[in-house]
Amino acid sequence: MATRVSPLARSACIAFLRQQTIRTVKPKRLQNANIRTFRSSTQRYKQELQSYKDSDRYHGQYPQRTHLCGDLRADNEGHHVVLNGWVQSPRTMSQDLIFIPLRDASGTTQLVFRSGSPELRAEIQRLTPESVVCAEGIVMKRPDGMSNKQQSTGAIEVELKKIYCLNPASSSLPFWPSQPATTLPNEEVRLRYRYLDLRRPELQKNIRLRSVVINTVRQHLIDNGFTEIETPTLFKSTPEGAREFIVPTRKPGAFYALPQSPQQHKQMLMAAGFDRYFQIARCFRDEDLRADRQPEFTQIDLEMSFITAKELQEIVQGFVTAIWKKALNVELDASHFPHMTYHEAMLNYGSDKPDVRFDMKIKNITNYLSDVIENDSALDCLVVKQGSKLTGSELKNMQKALELVDEKDFAFVKINENNINSWPSKCGRLKHSNQIGQVEADMNNKMDIQVGDLVLVHKRESYLNGGNTLMGRVRLHLANLLQEKGLLKIDPNTYKFLWIESFPLFSPDEQNIRTWQATHHPFTAPFDEDIPLLTTDPAKVRGQHYDLVLNGMEIGGGSIRIHSPVMQRFIFDHVLQLEKHEYQRFDHLLDALSAGCPPHGGIALGFDRLMSILCNTSSIRDVIAFPKAAGGKDLVVNSPSEVSPDQLKEYYLQVVDKDKV
Repeated sequence: MATRVSPLARSACIAFLRQQTIRTVKPKRLQNANIRTFRSSTQRYKQELQSYKDSDRYHGQYPQRTHLCGDLRADNEGHHVVLNGWVQSPRTMSQDLIFIPLRDASGTTQLVFRSGSPELRAEIQRLTPESVVCAEGIVMKRPDGMSNKQQSTGAIEVELKKIYCLNPASSSLPFWPSQPATTLPNEEVRLRYRYLDLRRPELQKNIRLRSVVINTVRQHLIDNGFTEIETPTLFKSTPEGAREFIVPTRKPGAFYALPQSPQQHKQMLMAAGFDRYFQIARCFRDEDLRADRQPEFTQIDLEMSFITAKELQEIVQGFVTAIWKKALNVELDASHFPHMTYHEAMLNYGSDKPDVRFDMKIKNITNYLSDVIENDSALDCLVVKQGSKLTGSELKNMQKALELVDEKDFAFVKINENNINSWPSKCGRLKHSNQIGQVEADMNNKMDIQVGDLVLVHKRESYLNGGNTLMGRVRLHLANLLQEKGLLKIDPNTYKFLWIESFPLFSPDEQNIRTWQATHHPFTAPFDEDIPLLTTDPAKVRGQHYDLVLNGMEIGGGSIRIHSPVMQRFIFDHVLQLEKHEYQRFDHLLDALSAGCPPHGGIALGFDRLMSILCNTSSIRDVIAFPKAAGGKDLVVNSPSEVSPDQLKEYYLQVVDKDKV
């Protein structure tokens, strides 16, 4: 039964509801204002909107695009076309002739205004560079002698009939993407305005090629029986070497860590029976930045069960070959992937990722001058052809750059007619050798030392470890210097791949020379024949690790893994001497190995570095859409940034003075 309400009560109720409705839509700053103030705000908004409509006349609908700018050719002559894109700086030749380059994702087409309407001329003259427009016109062949053979659309131009400004660009942009590279501002400014920088054709090409390469890899692996599986981004902190990014939670004292790699998850996937896994993986390391490092990066990640190193390398060679064919139209085969041991690489090139595009091998001359060399030392010698053409200041700068000024065990000599048969006597401590005068002729013959050469020598520890030797660093520095002077030619289109194998499984701990650390990571299996050495001489144990090197850069690293929980625990406990709480962080992996995990191996290729090689750029920032700048800063959004005290409190965190930590 309906309840009757008196007219007076109904009026009071309606008045109350109206007040409530108004309050719900009013901003907080107007909560105490009266209704008239609210209405005047609405009126002011309407006036601003009308002003916007008046100043931006081409909002809303515009003609549908018919062609891409870069697709137009002479075959399109006479066609009526509608194009969208960004205008570059118009070139006004006269009142009746204006050229306007129009750029979109596919390329650039030249628009031309010839004796059109005054309204169209005025519209063109109002355009600022980088404004977004819609242009209508007729495709015409360019006049004889006016074709631009350097441009794919250089045979035609579009005679402009209408142009619609869809969004005018500011007249105070920090730079124009179309301006010459030599006039661009520094990289920090370009990273701040990355959305402008990315309009440059060079970066557009790099980012689009990145997509093509990812698709090529994905298709090749799927065709070869791989399953793409995503692994967690929120992981846990485990002692794998590099610093981690820690993610707080709302549980006091509990943190996630961002993964340095999917290493442990992909091994557990092998235990789960996914015998061929891959992922285009995002990884995170809190490292100091260099040209080839980013705090977040991408890798092509693989893992396979019941696999040998040779079989896995063939899989990698397969998709690398497919990449080179697709991206560069370069044919590769198995002969382009030779193998070299770690010891050979360090001995001959002074690096575990040697650049073999040029020779300049390091020679061991310890036997020639052994009377001035201690038993645990070795003598490296590098002969640089035409090296005498390097100036004294250039060699001094090398010493400063490589911190060799006070290095007593390093020396060099320019070979001339007077010293070619006595040059060791000019090399520091070598002058005290009793063998001087007896060995020079044999050394000169075996190392092809001639007048005009530069000879460098360095005494080092005989035990080779780490990523390079001093002479290896000297070799690379001199190669760059010789290139600059035109004394050494390295074809930029030469691609020298190399598999480096048989790394030491363990390296001396930098903090404590009496203990060991994993050379790569603690999950790499030793060679079967070296297993007995785990208990007697860990320094001699070789790991089943393999790096793929290209032109002196490591682009991938992998290994056959330990699949025995007994061996994995032994290495954690007795070789690496991890504390119990440290290797307990790997209990999940040890449990997976104990559940019947098959033999397996894998590899990860640094995708950003690979792309920098394909794009022939020295910095991986040129192949990443939104890279971090120095110090890990994202200059576009200004991160990392502070958060509010309330947010910190919610995660049980507080900011402390770093000087008091």
